[in-house]
Amino acid sequence: MKMGSRSITVTIDGSSIRMRRTTGGVIELWGRDDLDLARGLGFAHAMDRAVQMMLTRLAGQGRLCECLRHESSLLELDIFARQAGFAYYARQEAENLSQRARALGQAYCAGVNAYLGRHPWRWEFRLVGYRPEPWRIADTLLIVKLMSYLGLAQLQQDLEKLIIQAIHRGASLDRLKQLFAPHLDGLDEPTVSLIRSVHLAEPLLCPELRFQPALRASNSWAVSGRKSASGFPIHCNDPHLECSRLPAIWYEFVGHTADDYRIGVSMPGIPGLIMGRTRHVSMGFTYGFMDMVDYFVEECRGGRYRQGDAFEEFEVREEIIRRKKAGPLRVFVRENARGLLESDPRRPDLPDGYYLCRAFTCHRAGAAQTLDALASLADAQSVPELQRIARRVCVSFNWVLADRQGNIGYQQSGYLPARSHSGLYPLAGWVPEHVWRGIVPGEKLATLMNPCSHIIVTANDDWNPSGGPLAVNMSMGPYRAERIAELLDEKDHWTVADMERIQADVCSTHARRFMELVRPLVPDNPTGRILARWDLRYDAPSRGAVLFEAFYEKLTGEVLGRMLFGCDAWDAMVAGASVFTFYFHRFDQILLGDDLSWFPGGDREGLFRRILEEITALPPEKVPPWAERRQVVMHNLFFSGKLPRWLSRLLRVDYGPVTVEGGRATVVQSARFVHQGRLIHFAPSYRYVADLGTDRVHTALAGGPSDRIGSPWYTSDVQRWLGYTYKTLAAEARPDAGEPAAHASAPLSG
Repeated sequence: MKMGSRSITVTIDGSSIRMRRTTGGVIELWGRDDLDLARGLGFAHAMDRAVQMMLTRLAGQGRLCECLRHESSLLELDIFARQAGFAYYARQEAENLSQRARALGQAYCAGVNAYLGRHPWRWEFRLVGYRPEPWRIADTLLIVKLMSYLGLAQLQQDLEKLIIQAIHRGASLDRLKQLFAPHLDGLDEPTVSLIRSVHLAEPLLCPELRFQPALRASNSWAVSGRKSASGFPIHCNDPHLECSRLPAIWYEFVGHTADDYRIGVSMPGIPGLIMGRTRHVSMGFTYGFMDMVDYFVEECRGGRYRQGDAFEEFEVREEIIRRKKAGPLRVFVRENARGLLESDPRRPDLPDGYYLCRAFTCHRAGAAQTLDALASLADAQSVPELQRIARRVCVSFNWVLADRQGNIGYQQSGYLPARSHSGLYPLAGWVPEHVWRGIVPGEKLATLMNPCSHIIVTANDDWNPSGGPLAVNMSMGPYRAERIAELLDEKDHWTVADMERIQADVCSTHARRFMELVRPLVPDNPTGRILARWDLRYDAPSRGAVLFEAFYEKLTGEVLGRMLFGCDAWDAMVAGASVFTFYFHRFDQILLGDDLSWFPGGDREGLFRRILEEITALPPEKVPPWAERRQVVMHNLFFSGKLPRWLSRLLRVDYGPVTVEGGRATVVQSARFVHQGRLIHFAPSYRYVADLGTDRVHTALAGGPSDRIGSPWYTSDVQRWLGYTYKTLAAEARPDAGEPAAHASAPLSG
């Protein structure tokens, strides 16, 4: 096998898989069926993303200090992963796979290990003396578990922890209930007293495993053939994830079977198509904001927990964390049927008292069934088939679907607990009526088929099923969905080029709502006129966006900080917590609502005027363009920005700074906060447009195919991504002849 040739054939488990790169470096595979493609994709993932895969696995296993280096931040991540039991329960789920999922997983592992067997070392791992172990099915299930929790279920957990901490600090119960209405209506004084007695063993934000992408937001929409120029549905997707890192989170590929194709993205570590299309269907998703995490209060005595009027033993798991240049650390994990006890993991004993117990529906299950569903997605021939499959996915997604028959559809997925209350505040775990009653059947989740509007739009907005269970307590708000729907109503007969322009839209309906009140109050001075004439766009040269954000930040601090959470706590939340970044719509309902008691002296207009006078007092030349507030350096995942700048530039380890346009509520979402000293920036990580009347997709990736520093495919798509331009991936090509120019092959190695 010559790795520098334009196309190669690899033999894995007796199957021959043909592969090459397109001119953009995207891997293209030919095999008999999806098992062959899984073998080839595993080989390609190991070739292009071995560092990403192995770092993610080590993080999920809690072995970073053992295999990389011993430092306090990595130790906290290791402890967190061991407590969460990601790897522990992934190994258990690996014993219960369906025959189809096991076959797909084994084929993928064979491909990964075929490459690792030939190329066992990467120079990054040589630096730390780590040689990767073979890939196993349990490792794939581990990645699925991380996907289901990090940034998704964890975001709901953070909100409940915020409420718990606010109650601990003595925040006004009436104002909390108003802010989160109606979900705290059942919160009575005895429950509040119980919550205030709880020992908080963990902070608001648990450490995130930064080697695994945290899924946060996204846009996805489809129009039927009645609204497209081709007469077929057009499907668009742009998942919003962390873009301040390299390599790109997603891995693109084009796969050919004997009678079909798969074009789209996979996740390194997981076999098959996650988002993309086949000849028959197109599928994508946004985060659904389903509340899959609850807290319960546990009364503990003598190391036991209360159950009714008795006390029972915890399941105690002892984990050993090995550390380079340090002795091993023993970690004690306590669980019961409700979930994981949040206590000091370093203590073998458990002092008496009240503790929080974290319940997560996918803690012990869900990954195996999800892998089985993913194994079926590409076989679907229609939207109804995709809906039935998507219901079995444990991750909280809003799926937008389209097929070549002309159907468009929506399906909610996720493991929703059957709970007795809203889930936004903890109840006593020892009371039987409080605990979960299993998982809500997928058939009861929200679904939609061929709406009369001929449009389906999801953008992390509220998709609670009509007449069904309360799945979404807190969504991200309607702003992006409103803007996309507004643009789609402007005309009929949409084209791919039209959809690409929508994916580049930076106009904010969030700002529009405020500016309707603010514009008449803006002082008539040179800087004030910049804000008054602002076109609501968060593009690079905009100075109006800078002024509006200064106004909004001061306003939320004056109202939510001073009147509820406390100014210091609010400032810390804004600077370093995702809760403010992703739940700001809930705060807007207070800021724009009818209850003026939230404002000093009941005078909202007066507060608006005072803040506007402050922010427009600067001379115009002191107001920077929005581009200066959205500078992003894309740091290599392995080195995490720790190399000296001169060395990073010399080796081209990092990329940037670059300007990422958009704001928190624009279609081109741009959200940022500092977590554990690291700047995190979220934006559309991948852009995808597919007209079902063709066999092509149009894409741009926030990075490139490879994680290899110095590879021509390391950052090959970044400028395309920043410039809102697209490449074309087509299924018409053949491995050795007759390719269209966009598909001419490039060297495989690099």
